[in-house]
Amino acid sequence: MASSLCYPPWLDTPAVFDVSQLITGDHTPTSALPSRPLALHPVVSSAMARFLSRPVLTHAQARPQNEAACPRAQLDAQVNADQLQGERAGWLGVDAARIVAMRTAALEYLEGRSAAEGLDALVGPGRKPGGGEAVAVEVGSRGVVLAAGNHKTVDKAVMCVKEMLRLGWTGGGIEVFHFEGEMTDEKQRRQLEELGVTIRTQTRQVSTKKAPNQWKNFELKAESILRSSFDEVLYLDSDNVPLSDLTALFGSPLFRDPRGGNAVFWPDLNRDHPDNAVHRLLGIPCHDAWELDSGQVLIAKSGNGGLNLAALYLAQHMAEDGSYWFSGGDKDTFRYAFLALGIPYTPAPRWLSLLGSNLTPQSDIFCGAAMLQYGLTPPAPAPTTTTTTTDTTTDTTPGHADPADPSHPEPLFVHANLLKHQSGVRPGGGVFTLLRRLSPLQDDVRADYPPGTALHSVTGGGKSVGGRGLCSDIRAFRDGADVETVDARTAYGGVLARFEEVYFGYPGTRPGVWR
Repeated sequence: MASSLCYPPWLDTPAVFDVSQLITGDHTPTSALPSRPLALHPVVSSAMARFLSRPVLTHAQARPQNEAACPRAQLDAQVNADQLQGERAGWLGVDAARIVAMRTAALEYLEGRSAAEGLDALVGPGRKPGGGEAVAVEVGSRGVVLAAGNHKTVDKAVMCVKEMLRLGWTGGGIEVFHFEGEMTDEKQRRQLEELGVTIRTQTRQVSTKKAPNQWKNFELKAESILRSSFDEVLYLDSDNVPLSDLTALFGSPLFRDPRGGNAVFWPDLNRDHPDNAVHRLLGIPCHDAWELDSGQVLIAKSGNGGLNLAALYLAQHMAEDGSYWFSGGDKDTFRYAFLALGIPYTPAPRWLSLLGSNLTPQSDIFCGAAMLQYGLTPPAPAPTTTTTTTDTTTDTTPGHADPADPSHPEPLFVHANLLKHQSGVRPGGGVFTLLRRLSPLQDDVRADYPPGTALHSVTGGGKSVGGRGLCSDIRAFRDGADVETVDARTAYGGVLARFEEVYFGYPGTRPGVWR
């Protein structure tokens, strides 16, 4: 289907709040920028000075501009409903003093890291773990980074690495990070080390300290990326499983184009609400962007003139102070850090789908157990050979194409994020049988489709279902979005046909197992 309007594949930071729209006398200019020089590398200093100088508005002052870009009728449906119910009152109560304090805390964190590690340490590609200037990360070096530590997450990390190797990974090294005191099982450590030898690269385990009194410790994610030995990093959660060779991601035009910041983020099911105080903290109006699924992140620390690494430090700060800047966890701290520093990033081109099954064979109620994320390029051709009595010809057709849109990227990641919260399901033919998705003709995140925009009319999320646990689903909340349920085993040329068999063939994958 032809689009009525297509946008550049990357997202630039929106213009700051327009204070000229405020009623005269209703706004007292407030700034978090100190009068002293910033103790940062000049590149980071310039970006932070611009951020600290952005307007500071009350909720009432920001509301018209936020709702103009993010209509309440749409975002009331697309926001995470639990987050809106539980946090909206707190968002509205964030005043100018809190915004200034949070911006100042971000500056102080970056200045503190610069003082401890050196001014150059926050500018990409950075330094290798535990090193000084002599062990700078090589520009263009590539690798995969995972975070794991407790017994079950290490089992899943082993599965992820084995699947990467089976599918042909040749892109570089693999590093696994863990918290201090974790990964004490020598057998598991040997498993990872042996996998490193197989691919003739090194599997490292590097410890960091776990912050106390946190429901979940997300702060390892940004830390593992910024401390890794690579410039160009594909980060994967341990419960994320690849479906094809990941090596090609590093050469994809969307990642290589410097206009997109050399950073690719995959979408989640929800969007930020216009009432969320993060817009005022960032000093920019709400805008048309999906939240992130940080189960996979593709980033070059040297991208955006080296500021991508500073953004990772800033995301690390948001996780360490426990606020996550008004997001529901670590995932959107990456996006917020890019917006704070005013640097572009590239969203993966297609919205996600969900992989799961119906509650029972007789039910039509879908229960998603995993997020299905797509690649960055059209499907690679698969050769088809035809032999006749007179000739042999070879044709090339997309191997995992969808008939509705042969150019649609094929499924690439199964992020089984909800399986650990489910019970009453039995592996072996009944967990990953159905695909719940927006029509492939409507899921381009950077296009508007006539007569309306389907992605402005669809939402998703999770809910607790008796006898099963936490299930995810996608639904259209108004006309214009075609949500469909298809057989996962035959979709996209059968790329998922054996996935359930392969997945549950590994230890530590039983539903309901988290820690």
